[in-house]
Formats: sequence, structure tokens, C-alpha cells
Amino acid sequence: MTGTPLGPRFHAALVYASAFFGDRRRGNTHVPAIAHAMAVCALVLDLSPTEDEAIAALLHDVVEDHGGRPELERIRTDWGDVVADLVEELSDEVEPSGRSWMELKAAALDRMVTESPAALRIALADKSDNACTLVRAYDAEGPALMTSHAAGSRDALLWYYEALVELFEQRRPDLGTEAWPLLREFSTAVALLRERSAAAPHPLGSST
Repeated sequence: MTGTPLGPRFHAALVYASAFFGDRRRGNTHVPAIAHAMAVCALVLDLSPTEDEAIAALLHDVVEDHGGRPELERIRTDWGDVVADLVEELSDEVEPSGRSWMELKAAALDRMVTESPAALRIALADKSDNACTLVRAYDAEGPALMTSHAAGSRDALLWYYEALVELFEQRRPDLGTEAWPLLREFSTAVALLRERSAAAPHPLGSST
């Protein structure tokens, strides 16, 4: 597999993402928020995408994480339409709408049915990192973890992740063969999440 060449545009995006997330931490952890962006980008780079996909992976949370339309337009100006359009595809919403977590995720699942293959690959990397983080956190903290997720309940969170597995499987050809091992890892992580949390007495909670 030939690696994706990364030039000044990518390095500028990394600096920008680091500055945007600043000292923020991933919810309920001491892990810097930028770590998730870097992890998703690393997974995407394993699939040997274009530099635009790698940049979009780095920036995928910027718009929905309080950046809004001003940051989307900055991304468009600094990194072009391809990156900005991918980031917009990957955002649950560009501006706050007041919709519930369930409403946002249901709408996101509907959009993913026709999402571009590039956005789909980044979404798979994003959700895979989130699911693996949840499993590791549960192994470390046990049922105490299951308290503060925006989903509001274990059943809601599992509904979302299992719906994602089904959707990614349906769109497996669009992901490309190089993404299939990551899809298997994601499916395994979701199954482990259900298994680990099966006896949890509290609603499932996390930052992902």
C-alpha cells in the first residue's frame, strides 16, 4: 500500500486543530480532545486516502463542537471545498438546533445512507475509535462509567452503535476493501460493548 503524501496543508490543519481544541479534554477523561482527532486521522491514513480525507478526518469534530458555520467557512477558505464539504457531511449539525440526541443521531443515520464514500470512511474511523474507547473505559471503570452519556441510556447508545454496524455493512462496497478490516474491528468493539454493559445497573455514559 502506498502511503498518503502529507504536505504543508496537512501540517497547517494539525496546528489549527490543536489550537481549536486547546486545553479541552475528552468528556469524563483526562485525555486531550485533540487525541481523538489524531486517532481518527491515523485510522483514515491506514486506508491510504487522499490528503483531503486526512485533513477532514483531523477536523471532523470542529464544526459540531461549538465551531459552527464560522469555522466551516474558515475551513473552506483555508483547505478548500472538498475538505469543507466532507466536514459538513460528518457534522450532526452546523448550528445548534435544539434537537435531542436521539433526533440528531436518527437524522445522521438517514444521511449516511447516501453519504459520500470518503465521508463514510472517516465516519467509520470516528465511530470505531469511539467504540473502542468506550470498551476500554468500561474495562477500567466498570458500571460507574454508565452514568452520563448524552444518549441517556444504555439501550439508546447500543441502538445507535448497532445501527451504525448495520449501515456500514450495507455500504461495505462503498467503503472499499481496505476499510473492511476496520469494519470488523468496529463490529467486534460494538459487540464487546453490549457484552460488557449487559449487567450494568445504570444508564450508559461516556463522552463519545
